[in-house]
Amino acid sequence: MKKKGLLSLVSVLILTLLLSACSSGGNSSNAGNGEGSGSSAEKVKLTFTLWGDVNSGANEQTLADEFNAAHPNIEVKFEPVPGDGYGTKLTASLAGGTAPDVFLVGEGDFRSFVDKGVIEPLDDYIAKDDAFDINIFQKSLIDMEKLDGKLYYLPKDFNPLALWYNKKLFDDAKIEYPSADWTWDDMTQAAQKLTKQENGKFTQFGFNAGTWEYPIYTYLWANGTDIANEDGSKAEGFMNGEKTVAAMEKYVALSKGENRVSPTPQDTQTLGGDSSMFMTGKLAMMITGRWVKSDLDKSDVEYGSALIPTGADGTRAGIIAAAGWAVNSKSKHKQEAYELVKWLSGTDAQKLRSKDGLVLPATVTELEAVKSAEQADKAVIEMMDYAQKPVTMRSGNGPLFKDEFTQALEKVLLGRQDMKAALDEAAKNVDAKIK
Repeated sequence: MKKKGLLSLVSVLILTLLLSACSSGGNSSNAGNGEGSGSSAEKVKLTFTLWGDVNSGANEQTLADEFNAAHPNIEVKFEPVPGDGYGTKLTASLAGGTAPDVFLVGEGDFRSFVDKGVIEPLDDYIAKDDAFDINIFQKSLIDMEKLDGKLYYLPKDFNPLALWYNKKLFDDAKIEYPSADWTWDDMTQAAQKLTKQENGKFTQFGFNAGTWEYPIYTYLWANGTDIANEDGSKAEGFMNGEKTVAAMEKYVALSKGENRVSPTPQDTQTLGGDSSMFMTGKLAMMITGRWVKSDLDKSDVEYGSALIPTGADGTRAGIIAAAGWAVNSKSKHKQEAYELVKWLSGTDAQKLRSKDGLVLPATVTELEAVKSAEQADKAVIEMMDYAQKPVTMRSGNGPLFKDEFTQALEKVLLGRQDMKAALDEAAKNVDAKIK
C-alpha cells in the first residue's frame, strides 16, 4: 500500500509540473506585465525616444529604470534624439521600419502622424485594462489627443502660453504690471513706453511680436478671426479675410519702422533670442510657455506672468503646448508598448517631471496640488481655460495652412509684398493644394 501510494503521489506531481510548464509560456501580454512567466522566458525588448539628450531626458531614464525593475520580463531602452530634426529623423525611421516602439509627439504633429498611419489607437487596450482609469488626466488634454473620436496619445505634460514680463523694466518706467483687464491695445500702449532708443539705436523693446505662429494665433482668435475654417478645408475668406488682414497689418506694424515696439526677426537673432533679451533687460514682455522658467530662474531677472490680453470685445484666447506618448503601429510588442506608455504618462511620472516647475502635470490630482501652492505663475495655469486648437490639430491639411501663412508673413516683413497681397496668394495656394 505504501509503495502504491508513493507511485501515485509521484505521478500526480509529474502531471502537475507538466501542466504548470504548459500554462506559463507563450503569453506576450502576461510577459509584458511581468506576471505568470517562468524565469527562462525570453525578455521582450522595447525602445522609446523623445527629442533632447540624455541629460535633458534624465527623468525619462529614471522612469525607464523603474519600469525595468517592475517588469522583469521586459527590457526597455531609452534612446533620445539630440539636436534639431527630431521629427524628420523619426519620420525616416518610421518609413524604414526601424522606429522605436514608443515615441513622443508634439501637439503640432498629432494629426500628421496619425494621418501617416504610424500611431496605434489606444482605445481597445484601455477598454480591456480594468486597472487603468483615463479620468486621472485633464479632460482638455485627453480631448487634444483624440482625433476623429479615437485616442492616439497619452499626455507627457503640458504648457499653456502666457504673457511674461520683466518687473524691473516696468518699475523703472513707473508702469503698473499687466492685469487681467489688459487688452492687446493696452499692451501695445505699455510697450511703446517700455521701448527705448539711444542715438537712433534701439536699446530696449516693449514686446516681442515675432514670427512664431502660436502667439499670433492667440492674437487672431482674440480679434475674432483665424487662418482657416473650423475643419481646415478652406483658406479663402479666412486667411485673407478682412478681419485677418486688418489684424495682421496691426500686428506686423509692431515690429516695423523706426517707431516699432518689437524687435525685427533680425534684431532678435542679433541680440540672442527673446529669452536672452528678456533676461538682459532688453525686452519687457513676451508670450511664451513655462519652459522659460529654467533659464529665468538661473538668472537674476525679476519676472512675472499674466493672462494673455483680450481683444477689444473682451475675448481672450490661449493655446496649449503639449506632448503625447504614442505606440508605434508597426511594433512587434504593442501590448508591452502600451504598458510602457501608461508608465511614462502615469501619476509618478507626472510628479517627477513637474517637481522643478518647468512643466505642468497632466493628471488632475497633481495639477490641483500645483494650483494650491502656485503664486508667481498662477496666470499660466489659468490660461489653460482659454485654450483653443490651431488648424494643425483640427485638420490633416493643417501644415499647408501653417507653411503658407508663415511664408506670407516673411514676405511682408522683408518688404516683398503688402499684407493683403501676401495673404491672398497664400490662401489661393492652400486651397489649390487641398483640391
